[in-house]
Amino acid sequence: MALFGDGVNITKTTSATAGTYGSATTSATITVDANQRISGITNTTITAAVNANAAAGDVGTYGFMQQATGNTTYNPGDTLAGSSLRYSDATGRLYTTTSPSGNWRCMGYDSGAALVNTGTGTGTGTGSGTISGTTSVSGTVTVPGKSATAFTATGTTSGTATINTVTVNSVTVNTTVAYSSTLWLRYS
Repeated sequence: MALFGDGVNITKTTSATAGTYGSATTSATITVDANQRISGITNTTITAAVNANAAAGDVGTYGFMQQATGNTTYNPGDTLAGSSLRYSDATGRLYTTTSPSGNWRCMGYDSGAALVNTGTGTGTGTGSGTISGTTSVSGTVTVPGKSATAFTATGTTSGTATINTVTVNSVTVNTTVAYSSTLWLRYS
């Protein structure tokens, strides 16, 4: 039977019931009969399969990574080829120089910059040391307990010397602690 016109008097074309089909957690399943008509619509729950046997670096896996070179900033959601990343730990220590495969999405924030600790300090100390070799003396050498005119020497002499005080005025140290590292998801 064929229908012609605008179908004003048609009251039912399928066996489906009124309702909303499909949502964030369900998908509409449509059944078509042998006469090419929709004979039913139902909601089917969407379930995500988790592959517990996935190897590190497979699509859908995560890894702590740092940039192989450069200091580019990556924001959450930015993407990068695996050839530009290296596995590392959460503190940014490099695990390997081998590149992961595929394409990766940044799941955190990667500043790209190295973390540097800077420190300064002062100190004093005492100690002793030995001077060996030939020491040149110019001028007058005064021996304790003797008058200034009692003993003068010029020329060379050798022996040991005691260092009474060593003063360090300031030391500044810049140490690279780690490079920026964040969590990346392989999406393809």
